[in-house]
Amino acid sequence: MASSSSSTSDIGVILNELTCPVCSELYKEPTALPCGHSFCRVCIEKSWENREEDTGYVCPNCRDVFPQKPKLEKNVIVANLVENMKLKEGKVGLEVEVEDAEHGDVNVKEGMKAGGSESYCELCNGEAAKRCVPCEILCCEKHLKPHQQKGHKLVDPGVKIEELRCIEHGKPILLYCKDDESLMCVTCTGGEHQDHKIVGVEIAHVELKDVLAAKYPRVSQSMQSVASQLRQVQREEDQTENSSRDAEDSLEEKRRLVCQFVNESVDLMKSEINKRKMEKLSLLGKQREKLEQQMEDLRQRISTMDTALQDLESISFLQGSKDLLKRMPRARPGTSLARPKRGAAGSGRLETMSDFKSVKSTPLPVLDFSKEEKNLDGLITLNKNFLEKIQKGPVEHPEKVDLDQNNLRRLYGRSPSLDPNSAHRQIKISGDLRTATQSETENQYPEHPDRFDVYEQVVSRDSFSSGRHYWEVDVGSSRWWGIGICLNSMGRKWVESGLGENPASWCLYKSNNDFSAYHNNRCTSLSVPGDHERFGFFLDCEAGELTCFGDSRVLHVFRGNFMDPVKPAIWVYDGSVHFVHLVK
Repeated sequence: MASSSSSTSDIGVILNELTCPVCSELYKEPTALPCGHSFCRVCIEKSWENREEDTGYVCPNCRDVFPQKPKLEKNVIVANLVENMKLKEGKVGLEVEVEDAEHGDVNVKEGMKAGGSESYCELCNGEAAKRCVPCEILCCEKHLKPHQQKGHKLVDPGVKIEELRCIEHGKPILLYCKDDESLMCVTCTGGEHQDHKIVGVEIAHVELKDVLAAKYPRVSQSMQSVASQLRQVQREEDQTENSSRDAEDSLEEKRRLVCQFVNESVDLMKSEINKRKMEKLSLLGKQREKLEQQMEDLRQRISTMDTALQDLESISFLQGSKDLLKRMPRARPGTSLARPKRGAAGSGRLETMSDFKSVKSTPLPVLDFSKEEKNLDGLITLNKNFLEKIQKGPVEHPEKVDLDQNNLRRLYGRSPSLDPNSAHRQIKISGDLRTATQSETENQYPEHPDRFDVYEQVVSRDSFSSGRHYWEVDVGSSRWWGIGICLNSMGRKWVESGLGENPASWCLYKSNNDFSAYHNNRCTSLSVPGDHERFGFFLDCEAGELTCFGDSRVLHVFRGNFMDPVKPAIWVYDGSVHFVHLVK
């Protein structure tokens, strides 16, 4: 086994000596240059053809330059050794792996890769891995090792040699001036950089990387901070989109309700108008019929009388007057032409005719809808004023509303209902979910994460994160209570859950006749004259305000971020507290 290994090693050494440095194959028509290095004739010819610089003829191995093209003569000794090696192995076109101390494991094959120029090794036309700066050649991984062992500067194949040379002197850039922060060659040290602090480019490279590495954590931290701000902006954008969409949906619902109200009101008034019209027309029709009948009777009498008056003979007129009066139409019952009394002369009948009186029509009431029209006019005026305010242009801050409680009830009235799952066990909730009563005994409520376990508190089912909302609370049967709002995310356990005692809640508080406003465990005493039984709360989410009312006057205004969901909340120590049902 040792002999076989030694024989293989000897063959490897011989093959290495008989391998062309350009194509890494066994020599084919080997030729020797004046410097002593041998190459395949084809390989050395192609190597010279591929060189673009007009610097003479260069040995690819030692880089010696020959001013004139050397005469290429066959190296007979090397050619014979190659032939003997091929015969010894028993075949032509031998492919064998060799272990070379300089190149490592390589495949020696016949032929050479075609190609060239900047992306190929200038020694074998293989794919270039690096460019050797001092030697100014491209090398593959195989031919790169000698340059690495000599400590030559290596760069990527795409880097141009001109970029690595001093523009002024044309020599390789090896130094770095810290004062001017510029690259330089050795010749530059004698000029304006003479007294400057100069180091090698590799040292400068390491030092600059250390500086950048030291700054990297701070820049990375700044980037994280900016990323956090970007996420916050994105959240606010999403909240703005959601808030805008909710507001538009709410407005559409109000549009539907307003249109429904207007349509129903107009239809109802039109129906009433038509009903009154038909009643009056019926009465007028009956009066018209009576008057038309009287008119016909009178026409007949006028015609008879005209005929009699045309008779100029007195005796004849008097003889016919009795028959004339008998033939005249009788007046209908109810008219002034009543039957003459017995024994009355004809002249009485004529007199009765002359006393005819027409039927007087009973005056009918005028159709009056001024009150209904006034109500509609008031609604139209209100809408016009509202539109004029909108048309003034976009408003940066929500417009303050008229803090009249009647308007607040009508426009923004809400009737919250209590959430039994949040009620403390000593709080009893009424069946309509509007009244919270303090109980001396604990109610058997099931466990729930939303249930208060320290304070006798309860929150509503309703939560608000946008828009305007108004509700009222009746406290007539309680002397000690707290009413306000809290974030939906406020804790329900331990002592931090008290209304007004943390950053997530705002509370109007009463103890006997003392009033105060609490937020984040800070107390503001309030002067509230009288003993009020009802208190109002107006929440403007966009403006960030919770206004507390007592007896139609503003008691206190809380300010905070009410764009997160908030819930009306109650704390009751004695008696009962009741959410008032507001009907718009």
